Amino acid sequence: MTRKTFLALSLLTLSATLAAIAAEEKVVIQYDCIPNYANWGGVTALYKKVAGVTVPPDPKGSSVALAALEKEKDSPQADTAYYSGAIGFLAAEKGLHEPYKPKGWEKIPAALRDPEGRWWTVHTSAIAFVVNAKALGGAPVPRSWKDLLKPVYKGKIAYDDPTWGGTSFTLVYGVNELFGGSDKNFKPGLDYLKKLDANVSSYPRESVYNSVLRGEIPIWINADGNGYKMKWVDNGPVEVVLPAEGTFTMPLVMGLVKGAPHKEEAKKYLDWLLTREAQAEFAKGYFLPVIPGAMPPEVASHVLSEKEYQRARALDLARMAAASDALKKAWTEQIRGTGR
Repeated sequence: MTRKTFLALSLLTLSATLAAIAAEEKVVIQYDCIPNYANWGGVTALYKKVAGVTVPPDPKGSSVALAALEKEKDSPQADTAYYSGAIGFLAAEKGLHEPYKPKGWEKIPAALRDPEGRWWTVHTSAIAFVVNAKALGGAPVPRSWKDLLKPVYKGKIAYDDPTWGGTSFTLVYGVNELFGGSDKNFKPGLDYLKKLDANVSSYPRESVYNSVLRGEIPIWINADGNGYKMKWVDNGPVEVVLPAEGTFTMPLVMGLVKGAPHKEEAKKYLDWLLTREAQAEFAKGYFLPVIPGAMPPEVASHVLSEKEYQRARALDLARMAAASDALKKAWTEQIRGTGR
């Protein structure tokens, strides 16, 4: 056997071995698994350590995850998906989830889970202003929705495109309700957002966590937990503000995809996400665990007071889900249509 033939055979053997290892590796595919959101990077790394199962990162926001599941309905690629509450509710209503009640399901408050197990909450957050105070250029930290309209914040604000992310859909729906709109009347909220548009630099369709931390985006309207993590974990000059007029709570939910290709592994993973171990790991990203008693005291001591959170109102998930397509369309035409 020549040296060249030997090397060729060795490479073929190595390739076959790697392919076999890859085929044997246990995986769970989760849509909307953004490492810097809710500490999914830490949670999936811990699961790999304790269970030997890989859950790859996925950049889809809630709305994009929903759209992907609809497109792949006849040949599912994902095992589970993570969404803001209303988008997850809508995915279940569209028949994209298989009923499943993970271990610990009964510990979840009844209002935060579907009775049939088509979706359930893993943790909660609230919409807040995540402010890099150092990047404001001397402007004061905004304290209200009204403040955000001031010319001093021109070009300093971003919030995600609500057709991409469920957090921002919660923001858009909530602002509409806050200013007197309803699931049938979007005018009050869109009127406010049209005014706000003068100060908005972008409507991202990807996580801008690092851009905010670096000060490239001074004000990000997003989940409170992301701001706390920037401040206390990444040591950023960041302040979390719950606007004076009020804000909105947001359950973050999951479901088992109907026809999941790795169904049994997905069930084990979903069971684990409700354990105290996993819930405490989520809490390191400053999202409030859904299982009572899982919040580490050192994390709880870093968030705003309970009195501040009295301004955060719950939103009706069924009504939000019913309004989803129409509100996203109206926002796209009236706000995104400005060119950003």
